[in-house]
Amino acid sequence: MPSARLFNPKPRRINRNHISRYEIISSLVILFLLTCIVLWAITRRNHYDPAQQDVSIETLEQVSSSIVLYKRPLKPWQSPDEAVSLQDLDLGIFPVSVISDQWRPKSRARTFDPENLYVKINGEAERFLRHGFKQLSYLVLQSTNEIEEISIELYNQTSIAGSSGIFAEHRSPESQIEQEGPNTFFETSIGIIGRKDHFFYRIAGNRSSESIRNKSRQLVQSFSELPAPESAVAMGYQLLQELNIETADIRHQAVNVFQYDFAEDFWFGKPDSTRQAEVFVHRAESKDNALQLLSRILEEHQYEYQMIRETENLALLQHNFLKTYFIIAIQDSFVFGADQTEDQDTSFQLLEMIGRALPNETQR
Repeated sequence: MPSARLFNPKPRRINRNHISRYEIISSLVILFLLTCIVLWAITRRNHYDPAQQDVSIETLEQVSSSIVLYKRPLKPWQSPDEAVSLQDLDLGIFPVSVISDQWRPKSRARTFDPENLYVKINGEAERFLRHGFKQLSYLVLQSTNEIEEISIELYNQTSIAGSSGIFAEHRSPESQIEQEGPNTFFETSIGIIGRKDHFFYRIAGNRSSESIRNKSRQLVQSFSELPAPESAVAMGYQLLQELNIETADIRHQAVNVFQYDFAEDFWFGKPDSTRQAEVFVHRAESKDNALQLLSRILEEHQYEYQMIRETENLALLQHNFLKTYFIIAIQDSFVFGADQTEDQDTSFQLLEMIGRALPNETQR
């Protein structure tokens, strides 16, 4: 292939060979003007006279008296002799004790259902719906000085499984979990996140202050008055409580258990809050379904775990890199075990502890 020249072989041609006197004079004039401007700016830098540059105070006072920057919105008129009774306030499901002399509702309580939840928390709605969301009650409290506000989101997740599941997704290993009566919660920089029975709540102030922290604590006490769940307590939750596992260390995972899309509806609990090991339990539809689930979990685990011991109803594995142990077994229709244990002895101890607590009959 012949080489092609990249540059134009023709030399440049000068089209003009004369500059007019007019262009020369105009260029000199522009250069002179620019020089004068620069010299003027340099000589004036230390000769600032506010009387010549600023608007006088008298003029500012005249202008400011005629301009209104903010108009306070109108409020419903009320006779000063009439006091607003708590019964006249529409609080919805919220207990009356959420109101105090220093904190009053800014507006009536609003509710959202599964059809319009996205209007309030667009982007998060699917997460709550996945955990059995039923209704959101939303209320904003305002301080008497109208400076501080607290927004309250109270979610009815239908069951303890739903509230504990969504609570587990909000907490982090650094969260300081507290238990106060039926409430399990942790503090944030501007409020509190917690749960009570089938309710999950988020309390958030418009800033970080001592008054907002105190009010958030008082709201947690008020939530103790919320109605009890209509449905029976889940078997997995009761079982882990019988094993003396703290309520704050019990969680429910509805889907994607062990990051497998086929594993659903598992209960987890930490027998020792200071360690990472967790026990888990799941009740399948039948023993055959339990065997199928066990087989699929072991099949997926083989990519990251080494099989240590295996029988028809039990398997003990060790993680290839973390060197922690995973033990799983079935008993009737129950799938149960322990994850992230430190040694084999602890794995079998936890497995035996759960096995003894399981009911003898598998009838629902």
